[in-house]
Parts: sequence; C-alpha cells; structure tokens
Amino acid sequence: MAKESMDPSSFDRLITKIRQETDSHERKLNILYTSRGYFNAEQAGRILYELPRPADKVAALRMLESRLCRMTCREARKIVEAVSIHNDRLIALDCIKRVLMDSQSTLGEEYSLSSMIYENDKCRARAIQQTVRSDVADQVAAGGHQGYAPFGTLYTQSRPLLFNLYGDIAKQAESAPGHGKIKLLPTADPGLVPSLYTGHPSYAYPPDIAYADTRGYPGTSGFPARVTATSDYPGGAPPLGNHSGAPAPTGFQNLEEAHIAY
Repeated sequence: MAKESMDPSSFDRLITKIRQETDSHERKLNILYTSRGYFNAEQAGRILYELPRPADKVAALRMLESRLCRMTCREARKIVEAVSIHNDRLIALDCIKRVLMDSQSTLGEEYSLSSMIYENDKCRARAIQQTVRSDVADQVAAGGHQGYAPFGTLYTQSRPLLFNLYGDIAKQAESAPGHGKIKLLPTADPGLVPSLYTGHPSYAYPPDIAYADTRGYPGTSGFPARVTATSDYPGGAPPLGNHSGAPAPTGFQNLEEAHIAY
C-alpha cells in the first residue's frame, strides 16, 4: 500500500514543537523520533531546516529513511539541498535512494547529480544510485539462450550470434517483461442485446440442436415438425407408452414395409 504523507495541520504542529524546543538539540530529535506519520519531500526538507547542527541533520535523515513517501528526483532535491555540508549530501542521497521513482531515467539522474557541487561527489552520487538499479532485464543476448534440464544438463535454444534461429534482437527486447505492447485480455462482447427476462436463454450463444435432429428419427424434418394432410404415423420420436415403440422395433424393416403381423 502506498504511503500517504502527514496532513498539513499535524505537520505544522510537529514543526512548532521542534521550533519551540530551545533547551536541547537531543530533544528536537526526540520529538521527531516519537512522531507518527510519513513525510513527502517538502515536509522532510522543512524538518531538516529546523535543525541547525549538521550532525543533527544526518541523524534526522536516518530517522526519516523508512518514513518517506515515493518521490521524484526533482522533488528529492529539496531534501539533499537542505544539507549544507557536501559530504553529508551523499549521506542524504543514500537515505532517500530507495524511494526515488525516476532514478533510472536520464533526466532523474541529472536532477540528482545537480545537487552535488564537486565532480568527485557527482561520481560517488551516481555510484550510490547504481546500488538500487538493475539493468539485467533490459539486455537481451544474441542467441545462446539456455535452460536447465534434468540430471544437470541444459537445453540450448540456438547457437550464439545466430539471431535468425531465435528471432531478431529488437523483437526479443520487445517481448521482454515490461517492454513492448501491453497485452490485455479479450473482453466478452457478443454484439447482442441481452434479454429483458433473466430466465430467457442467453443471446450470446446459438440455440441448441433439437432433440429429434440429434437422434435422427425417421419421418421428421426438424423443429417445428412438418405438417401434412395425411398422417405419417408411425414416425418421429418413440411414443411414451408401455405397449408402443419406434417404427420397426424388432429391427426388421422389411417386415414393417410388407405389413406382416408378427
């Protein structure tokens, strides 16, 4: 579940308590430690500005590390720039690196490095961001994909550097998880208006085959039955009686046609 930042009224009361505490610096940190709620980038920056000593700012960053909401690198500059010592800014970046949403993008990395003053600090800041970044899923090898098989053997799908046997590199990259076109499940859209009555058969499916058409009784022509002037009995489905049956119940059709009583 996403963290929600503290409401403005509660945060203002917390800032007021920290600001009114003038006897001890440790009590300022104790007020922050015993508080409840999560903080966004702007609120965390305001808390750091209320602490005058650099050591207290580093201690406050350690307290805020697990209570920060998700933020962009542009918003995180408010936290890093609230620290005055350049070496402590690296500590601040190390505390907030897990809540950055766009640290893997080029623009987000530029925002993070712009808070550092010296070139050496920029290199160290980039190394800090690399600790929470993974580019393994974005790289696809040119063939030679192998999978585990029983008894310690391997399944080899193609030879190395022969992408024609496995597919183009661009297509492989598009089919990787998180890349390419988003595949959605097809939705049921029969294109028919549903029935007004809930007990009516569904319009989404064709009607079932009639009972007589399935059994193939002689003398019938589907449903509805063919109506003639003369009766074509016996014919159709067998009548439901104790002493009656289908045409040629004995299995001798010639006897039925000769009208031989048996």
